Amino acid sequence: MRRLFTRRGRQELRALRTLDRTLRVLDPGPRLAALDDPAIEQIAFDLQRLDHQRRSGPTRCSAVWLAAVLRAYDARLQLACRRLGVTEHLQPLDGLDREIERVRVEGQLEAAGLTLRRPDDR
Repeated sequence: MRRLFTRRGRQELRALRTLDRTLRVLDPGPRLAALDDPAIEQIAFDLQRLDHQRRSGPTRCSAVWLAAVLRAYDARLQLACRRLGVTEHLQPLDGLDREIERVRVEGQLEAAGLTLRRPDDR
């Protein structure tokens, strides 16, 4: 009985090592990261909501609030660009250069079919 257990144990150990080597080759990391991203519809909804917030409401009264909304808006723009394959350079820019890049990216995303503004905000 002891020999049978040992042989079976060695076979299982070999099978586990083979499986481990196979899993190292097939790295599921990028595929799992893509599953964590929200759907493009959710990204579009978030962009519409954030665009509305940055153009009206308490955002106009508070510089801190406006900065936070713009950061969130830019992060969603970058995510949408990755999902739709649009080139963007928002991260290294600031000030007027960033605003110009934001307008360019919005145009590219709208050309790709993404609606960035609510119908009542146009």
